Amino acid sequence: MGLRSSDAVWQLRSPEGKNHVILANGRLRSNNLSTVLSAVHLSQGIAILPLYVASASLKDGRVVSILEDYALPQQELHAVFPSPKLVPEKVGAFIRFLLPRFEGEWWDANRNKSSPH
Repeated sequence: MGLRSSDAVWQLRSPEGKNHVILANGRLRSNNLSTVLSAVHLSQGIAILPLYVASASLKDGRVVSILEDYALPQQELHAVFPSPKLVPEKVGAFIRFLLPRFEGEWWDANRNKSSPH
């Protein structure tokens, strides 16, 4: 199962830093991560999922991790605006508001229960 309908290639980096390419040719491909996770819950195969998607299922044992020492390519999140010189203050404030919310294990609701975030 892949992350995107056109994503038939999985790329992993070994603990030694070697890149591996795996051709994924399963029957199900989806660009909806919840659908892919549901298929894994139904024992329909294996999937590459971001930890923020699979975290709860890993904690409760519905999903098990394999190849734990291998890393996926990093994901990036970008704030896009027309010109860095003309960023409205409300856009800058929103970016400053979001930044701490994407640090560390941001997907874990229990990470900072006492935090005002």
